[in-house]
Amino acid sequence: MSSQPSTGTGELSVAERAFYSRQLILPEMGYEAQLALKRARVVVLGAGGLGAPALLYLAGAGVGQIVVVDDDFVDASNLHRQVIHTHARVGNSKAESAAESLRSLNPFIEVVPVRERLTEANVDELLSGADLVLDGSDNFESRYVVSAAAARAGIAHVWAAILGFDAQLSVFWAGRGPVYEDLYPHAPAAGSVPSCSTAGVVGAMAGVVGAAMAMEAVKLLTGGGEPLMGEVGLYSALSGRWEYIPLVASVQAVPKKSAVLPQETSHKPKNYVTIRNISQDFTSSSADSKPRSMSAQDLKKMSSGENIALLDVREQVEFNAFAIDGAINLPLTELLEAARNDSLKALIERKIPANAQKIVIYCTGYTRTVEAAREIAPLEERSVYMLEGGISAWLTV
Repeated sequence: MSSQPSTGTGELSVAERAFYSRQLILPEMGYEAQLALKRARVVVLGAGGLGAPALLYLAGAGVGQIVVVDDDFVDASNLHRQVIHTHARVGNSKAESAAESLRSLNPFIEVVPVRERLTEANVDELLSGADLVLDGSDNFESRYVVSAAAARAGIAHVWAAILGFDAQLSVFWAGRGPVYEDLYPHAPAAGSVPSCSTAGVVGAMAGVVGAAMAMEAVKLLTGGGEPLMGEVGLYSALSGRWEYIPLVASVQAVPKKSAVLPQETSHKPKNYVTIRNISQDFTSSSADSKPRSMSAQDLKKMSSGENIALLDVREQVEFNAFAIDGAINLPLTELLEAARNDSLKALIERKIPANAQKIVIYCTGYTRTVEAAREIAPLEERSVYMLEGGISAWLTV
């Protein structure tokens, strides 16, 4: 058999078998799984912090065709986490730069760089023939567009988001499990969620989560293992721990334009709960049970006479390093554990003074704040607020 690189979708060449030898010897993988990877077409949205490690591991795993969609350019300030690029390529197309790295890593695969921004107009064409899509985008508009398109195409949608030291990860699949809209039914108010450029992010943490996205893709393509479907993984880099929140599919969340999809199957954990809307239009309701947003400027303008409870939901090590004066520490991990045990109300009563008229929740950026508010607000008659941009925004006001 020829040892030259193979670009078809047939058998594995001698050179390919050597390249993938450490995977081929795994009982859970083997020859047929490797062929499944070779025959796969995967679209990756974004060649940035999440896309960079995900792309490298997809290429290393042997995904036969990888489509890289990114209209941005390599920037020096992003290289600490976008490890697929090099300093010599600053100013070059990120899609082309990523393609160059992938071809250098694995000559047996096809890489298709797309120097375009994903939009409603081109998303269906880009996903045409794809087996799944990885969403490493950094904006809500793209996330909703790709979610709806994945539902129409009937393919799995691997999603993650990172900020600071926190991350979220899940697998969506319309007709077989939840979709992105089950987690975030509505986009948050413009400017309420900071970006990596304003709130910061640790490069190694992006590597952890991007590699996890690639692993989910490998499982989906080969049929091995159990994809992270029906749950959202919450990762804290500072503690090194993953927490998992059950997520249940809602029929209403499936985009109306969806094509006929595979028969629905259950992926619910044994003790599942329906996750409530995490992202809401906080400023449009005055109901106490619905959390509202508060800017750092507004918080600082409040008089010292107002009875406000500042609730810091970061881990204790973060709280000890720096916190807003007068804040109370209740780590999200402890809060979620109490919610699972139906003891959160008692915990709040112990932690938060009874005379506090308002509760303002904050973390580093926004992710953990939203999770905490989702649990606390329904239990409170007092107004619950979320500090926009977290302590990062507080420090810059």
